[in-house]
Amino acid sequence: MDINYWDIAAKHFAGKATPAEEKALRQWLEQNPENREQYEAQQQLWKLTTPAPATAVDTDAAWQKVRTRLQPPHSQQAKVIPLYRQLWRVAAAVVILVGIVWLAKLYFLPYYGLEVVRSGSGQMAVILPDSSQVWLNKESILAYDPDFDGPQREVQLEGEAFFEVTHNPQQPFVIEAEASETQVLGTSFNLRAYPQEQTVELTVNTGKVAFTATEGSAQAIVTPGFGAILQKQKNSVEKYEAAGENTWAWKTGKLHFNGQPLREVVSDLERYYNLKIQLKQPNLGSCRFTGTFQNSDLQEVLQVLEASLQVKIAKQNEQTYTITGEGCH
Repeated sequence: MDINYWDIAAKHFAGKATPAEEKALRQWLEQNPENREQYEAQQQLWKLTTPAPATAVDTDAAWQKVRTRLQPPHSQQAKVIPLYRQLWRVAAAVVILVGIVWLAKLYFLPYYGLEVVRSGSGQMAVILPDSSQVWLNKESILAYDPDFDGPQREVQLEGEAFFEVTHNPQQPFVIEAEASETQVLGTSFNLRAYPQEQTVELTVNTGKVAFTATEGSAQAIVTPGFGAILQKQKNSVEKYEAAGENTWAWKTGKLHFNGQPLREVVSDLERYYNLKIQLKQPNLGSCRFTGTFQNSDLQEVLQVLEASLQVKIAKQNEQTYTITGEGCH
């Protein structure tokens, strides 16, 4: 929220805004939902910090008390409060006020001053100020500096996104996501960091990426064909050999398998279709499958697996399937 609108909103809450200011505030609130969210956060803070209403004052009694203090008895010395104590009190009040404002921004306005993009129930493509491109998966949030005028190009991610970062060695590109920090100079990669999940996962397509836990020193330098997983609770980073483009199939719509074991195929399908597939016989996991699907319906994929591997796939509920069969020899 611009400083001007903070002032107008404050006047509005206090009932002191002019008709012109009230009109400007209404127009600003109607511009986009972000303005409404910031306004409601400020309103909540105002309610928490509004001083108690003044009570009636007996002016005669108050003046008598003042006179008594101004004319103390001859036997009593006037009490003098040094100026430096007054200054310390003012300084302490200022520090407390600054702290309240900082906490308000932290909890009510976590993306204060940033451009914020929310994908909602769909997917969305975003072009950043440096011409980098970001594809957001469902239920994801991307926040970034609208100017990128600092020493780093900093963005915040909640959810999953595929990045194609414009190369700029003089201004590293840094992503803060959950308990991780990802730093690149110019590359493409997939980053998954949903708050409800216990891991943050990075998979690199091109270039080199530094993937770091924000707490501690756990880090991995990840190159194409590899990925890294951050365990939030353990605060550990583990590097692994990635299956490749299926990690960002949510973006391309393409699932490609070239002799992968069925256990890996099942893992990719679970992620892409957001469901659970159980292998009833452990040896089924070693069966290998080759095939490519492009924007295919789940039932089509399951039918191909049944015919290719001679297995039976049964639906247990809307989110769970089981695979049974003799396995592979």
